[in-house]
Amino acid sequence: MLRGLLLKFPFAPLGPTQASKCDDQSGAGEREKLLHESLAEHRRELKRLAQELLSDEKWQSATAGAVLTLSSETREVLLQILNDIRVGCWRALGEPADLEEPPASRRGLGHRTLMDLAGYFEMNLLEPDIMK
Repeated sequence: MLRGLLLKFPFAPLGPTQASKCDDQSGAGEREKLLHESLAEHRRELKRLAQELLSDEKWQSATAGAVLTLSSETREVLLQILNDIRVGCWRALGEPADLEEPPASRRGLGHRTLMDLAGYFEMNLLEPDIMK
C-alpha cells in the first residue's frame, strides 16, 4: 500500500502561491513568483526521492510482505511526501471541517481513502511503537 501511495505523488498540481494575504506592497508579485519557483523545485526533488524509495533495492522481502529501511533524512522525505498526498486529498474533498461525514461520491471516497491511508503511514512513522 505504501508503494501505491508513493506512486500518487504529487497528488495535485502545485497551485498559485501567495506570500502574504495582506501584502499589497510593491514587489509582492516577484516574491510570490520566487516562492512558487522554490516550491516547484522542492516538489521536483521530492518526486525524485519518491522514485528512489520505489526502487527494488530499497525493499527487502519479508515473510509478511516487504521491509523498507529508512535513514532519518529519508524518513523526513517520506513524511513530506505522505503529507502532500494527505493534504492534496483533503483539498480535493473541498477542505471539509467534518471528516466524520462520508464523501458524497465514489471519487470523493477514493480521495478520502488515500487521505486516511497517508495519515495512517504518517502516524506510524512518527510513533512506530503505536501498533505494538
